[in-house]
Amino acid sequence: MNKQYFKYWGKAKKDPLSDGPDYHLLVYHCMDVAAVGYYLLDPSKTLCQRLSKTLNVKPDWLRDFFTFNLILHDLGKFARAFQNLVPNLSGELVPCAPQCLYDVRHDSLGFGLWDRSIKKRTQDIFQQESISPLTDWLEITFGHHGQPIDKSKARHAVKSHFLTEDESAAEEFVRDITNIWQPCLSTLTEIDPKTFKMMAWQLAGLSILSDWLGSNQSIFTYQTEPQPLADYWAIKALPNAKNAISTAAFNPIKANPFNSIQQQFDFITKPTPLQTHAQYLELAPGPQLFILEDVTGAGKTEAAMVLVHRLMSERNLAGVYVGLPTMATANAMYERLSKSYRQLYAPESLPSLVLSHGARQLSSAFQESVKLSEQSDDKQYQTNDLTASAYCNQWLADS
Repeated sequence: MNKQYFKYWGKAKKDPLSDGPDYHLLVYHCMDVAAVGYYLLDPSKTLCQRLSKTLNVKPDWLRDFFTFNLILHDLGKFARAFQNLVPNLSGELVPCAPQCLYDVRHDSLGFGLWDRSIKKRTQDIFQQESISPLTDWLEITFGHHGQPIDKSKARHAVKSHFLTEDESAAEEFVRDITNIWQPCLSTLTEIDPKTFKMMAWQLAGLSILSDWLGSNQSIFTYQTEPQPLADYWAIKALPNAKNAISTAAFNPIKANPFNSIQQQFDFITKPTPLQTHAQYLELAPGPQLFILEDVTGAGKTEAAMVLVHRLMSERNLAGVYVGLPTMATANAMYERLSKSYRQLYAPESLPSLVLSHGARQLSSAFQESVKLSEQSDDKQYQTNDLTASAYCNQWLADS
């Protein structure tokens, strides 16, 4: 295992006195993150199907190609300037180079390295007509820290941040990953550029989420010993990614089939005319706007939630946003929905109800829901123990 790319760290532990290896090899962290994305874009699930339909590509292609991009998301960490940040981790790693000062972030450095070096070095493996759209896709995953890449700054930083051997190691990694993954690049030229630009923000969000979940050290334990990339992917990355998604309660959720208004609101014995209309109104295909006007006490909120339930059930949707004019009205609606929202979902699902305004920490009901999510992992709460309460996964509450 004499590959140069095994001499670069990607993650280093904060406390050198804690148990376990001091660092995680860069190429394995890249694969950890990509494995999370691989599961998040399951072709059988709504998210992948919706994205692929909009882009006019096959779901399997979207997952495979986006995973390939995610594997390359941290190319910027091959910069000697980045490696200098934690010196003397191991004699097995590249030595420090004091002349390389780290003043451009590694996400931008990844784009700069690709644009100024790697795409020229690898012209023999990438079709010329696919280079430009491939660069657009890579820009999404390079920008995995929530900010678009400063392209000009990134391009000018390559010479001062990378040594020649760093560029060679990154090139070797790109070549080996491309050989293993065999991405179908011809599809890129079939995607409408305007549509891609519109969907890029959602793909960027997936990159951020994948990087966040794939950086969980308690699941993706550090590995310092070289192992063939394909073996690590199958033996370590994929099983750990599945565990990470499950631990974060980010498993797909399924809507409950709609039967009647009583599913959400069992106190309603006789629906009002508005509520009855909401139950039987014919839903048209495509986006719709419903305006509900009636007298006080007509049950407008319940009627609206009936329409939500029907749309979720018939169109395999996963959630709903509720916008209110003030924090006080949002708090009141949160407490109302906390008693019924679980009925929108299948019994095995564990959806989060999130209060998302700036003073949510003052809501005791919301804070209790976060505490509940913290306890549920430790005490193995059953689904029926949670049905009467709002549940908000801790990581979602912090985001």
